[in-house]
Amino acid sequence: MALIQRVDHLNVQVPPEKEAEAKTFYGEVMGLRPLKKPDSLGPAGQHYCLSENPWYELHLGVARNSEGQTNRNMRNHLGFQVDDLKAARKRFEDAGVRIEDAEPAYSEERDFHQDRFFVFDPGGNRLEILEPRRRYDAVPHPPRG
Repeated sequence: MALIQRVDHLNVQVPPEKEAEAKTFYGEVMGLRPLKKPDSLGPAGQHYCLSENPWYELHLGVARNSEGQTNRNMRNHLGFQVDDLKAARKRFEDAGVRIEDAEPAYSEERDFHQDRFFVFDPGGNRLEILEPRRRYDAVPHPPRG
C-alpha cells in the first residue's frame, strides 16, 4: 500500500510586497473561499478552500526573507496525509531522508489538530507529512495569549 493516502493542501509563497495582490488574486479573481488560518500560525498570508468534497486547501504564505530566495525561506511545499504518522516517520528515517520537526497545526475555531513533520526530496523540495485531522479538543493546547 502507498505511504501517501491523500493530498492535504498546496502551499504557494509570495514575497511580502505581493501579499495583498496575491490575496486579491486567489480570493477575488479565482473566487476561493478564505478560511481562518490555524491558531498555530502567524497572521501573514491566507488559507483558502479549494474543494469541500474531498477537502483540499490552498495555503498562501508570505516569504520571511525576499533576499536570495530559496525553497527553505520561501516555504513552498506540498502537504500529504498519511494514516500512521509514526510509521511514516520511521520509513523516512530508515531511508535516510532528512526530517524537519514541526509544531502541530491546529485551530480551535475550525476544530482540528494535526501533528506533522517535513521531509526533503533529493532535489531539496519540501514535503509536509501530516496525520489525518483530529478534533481540536483531542489533545491539550497552550493557552492563547
